[in-house]
Amino acid sequence: MERYLGITLILTLTFFAKNILQSPAVLGNTSPSLTETLPVNQPITTQSSFTEKLQEETEIIFKKVVYEDDPEIEAGEEKILDEGEDGKKTKIVKITNSNDGEEYSREIVSVETTPAKNKKILRGTKIIWKSIQTQDGEIKYWKKMRVYATHYDSHCLGCNEWTAIGMRAGKGVIAVDPKVIPLRSKVYITGYGMAVAGDTGGAIKGNIIDLGFDDAKTAGWSARFVDIYLL
Repeated sequence: MERYLGITLILTLTFFAKNILQSPAVLGNTSPSLTETLPVNQPITTQSSFTEKLQEETEIIFKKVVYEDDPEIEAGEEKILDEGEDGKKTKIVKITNSNDGEEYSREIVSVETTPAKNKKILRGTKIIWKSIQTQDGEIKYWKKMRVYATHYDSHCLGCNEWTAIGMRAGKGVIAVDPKVIPLRSKVYITGYGMAVAGDTGGAIKGNIIDLGFDDAKTAGWSARFVDIYLL
């Protein structure tokens, strides 16, 4: 009987010892479960992944040219009254970049503008008549100009028998830039003769004129600089 009691006691102790060793709590130590959360007051630290810098950007505001007519200055003459000055716009921009160098955002912090000061030019309007002897006799004129003269006829590309103001194209009619020589102006051209500014052209800009001929191929004119006189 005592033998059986001893065997039962040994088996019981062995069972309890095995359960104690496999238990998660040993001698008061515990391990957190997978679903356990940190306490509310547990400190959490993060590291910024962005950098910021200030950058100055400048934009030039170009001055404009303003003309003022002056009846005391001879027509065709100009006088600078004020050279003027370019202005500028300066912006301070805050640029935020990520750690990999990519731009994340851009913010204008401040803008400072210095306005431009216009350039002022006095433009003469006073007509002073002059005279000159030419191969075609004496002529009276009020303005002399140096221009580059090409030539054309009604058969050129984009041309026809009628000019911009309704004149028949040909000898004695020239194409001009109306901003330089007003249409319908009477003109004398050295080596060409009398003419009327009666046409325009896409390539006729500034001090360039195009001399009209009945047949440009047999006209015998070569493009060159010449003096012309506004009558």
